[in-house]
Amino acid sequence: MTEDRIGERLRRYRRAANKTLNQVAGEAGLTASFLSQAERNLTGVSISSLASIAKSLGIPLNALFDQPPQPQPDSHQGERVRYTIEGQPLAYERLSSSFPGNLLNAVKMNMPVGYQSELIAHEGAEFAYVLSGRIVYTIDGREYPLGAGDSVHFDAGKTHRLANAGTDIAEVLTVTTLSLFDDHPAS
Repeated sequence: MTEDRIGERLRRYRRAANKTLNQVAGEAGLTASFLSQAERNLTGVSISSLASIAKSLGIPLNALFDQPPQPQPDSHQGERVRYTIEGQPLAYERLSSSFPGNLLNAVKMNMPVGYQSELIAHEGAEFAYVLSGRIVYTIDGREYPLGAGDSVHFDAGKTHRLANAGTDIAEVLTVTTLSLFDDHPAS
């Protein structure tokens, strides 16, 4: 038996929750057409969109894809596990750990040339710091071009997307209050 692709898992959990594409998309801050494409494995889905979808469906994020644990408070260059999400060209490194009451979640993203995320809105705040390359954040229809050393901090409830606007891979540190990890250790 082959393992389900992410689109099949999204559809199966949505149907198990007795929710329509429109309901889940609305609750997750996405469009129904994007969610439909994701369920048919026609487009990649970012970690923040998957986190919003999982919340809408009432399932743990790790039901959709595996992420490396980070039980220790320290994280060291060269020791972190780099991971990707099926169908998504981004590579992630988890920077934050899990503990009861944690409000911040951090990842380092490697973004290929030409990458553009889906348009999303979700609860909380988002902060991004560009380590290398050139990116553009579009927030509520306004573009914010950023280069190495630049940052952006905004209300993530506003529609936003991220794109690599340069000719090289971009590295971006992103910190959000959106729950990106659900591996809380037992207290």
